[in-house]
Amino acid sequence: MAGKSRFVIAEARIRAFFKQSSRKAFSKTQLASIFEEQRTNWNLAQSTTSEKFIDQLLKKEVLYLTEVIFDGYVKSKKLYTTEDVSVFQVATSLISKSYLSHYSAVWLNNLTNQVPKTVYITFEQSKRPLADRTLTQAAIDAAFARPQRRTGASARYKEYTFLVLNGAYSNRLGVHTMDTVPVTNMERTLIDITVRPNYAGGVSSVLESYRNALGKISVNKLVATLDSLNFIYPYHQAVGFYLERAGYSGKKLEELRARPKEFDFYLTYEIEEKDYSPQWRLYFPKGL
Repeated sequence: MAGKSRFVIAEARIRAFFKQSSRKAFSKTQLASIFEEQRTNWNLAQSTTSEKFIDQLLKKEVLYLTEVIFDGYVKSKKLYTTEDVSVFQVATSLISKSYLSHYSAVWLNNLTNQVPKTVYITFEQSKRPLADRTLTQAAIDAAFARPQRRTGASARYKEYTFLVLNGAYSNRLGVHTMDTVPVTNMERTLIDITVRPNYAGGVSSVLESYRNALGKISVNKLVATLDSLNFIYPYHQAVGFYLERAGYSGKKLEELRARPKEFDFYLTYEIEEKDYSPQWRLYFPKGL
């Protein structure tokens, strides 16, 4: 009878390693690094390669192979996951330095009871020199008469849809970690869904998120985050409108209200029937 393989002898320790790891989804490169770092501790045979090691992990069901097929500019990915991996851990393992945003962050920050089936994954562009930031009323009117720009990369994973968003560089402003998953905090999330309301169910859903954030957020932090993001468009008008409609009051809201408002602005794209707030110089959907 052949003796036990060294992998089998070390199997309990290998299982414990992956069970105790905060990471639940791995690329082949990451597993190869773990193999090199731990092979001595696990006393694996010199003839064992990282490929053979990964094969054993799958054969013994320590990990499971998951393939995510993307449409668009993102390449399809293979991940090796633990049995208890969450959809959000899979999502943020697909692209380096990515984080969850928009409606995914709304849900993770407990700003909605609706369980989203679309997972929004943001990765940031490289830092670039500031482009021409000249703004005109005609340019604003033309931009918001068109549909909101949509992402060009998506994938199906179980009952979920992954959407990959190529965000502007912010040095991950407002990104923190919740249950091992990088996600935007409440203040950054509210700003992101103000900018792209269709990634959060539309303006009514955005307003609901502001209402649910009442008493949970720092308006000072919200405004500081908005200012740091340095948008060309006057999103302070939209943020102030949402805050007021959601029932906020206080000095910071008054400061927003007092800020110069050089242009009429829009709460969302392609508004068919408009109302207008003179106070915020803002068009918004009738009935909101």
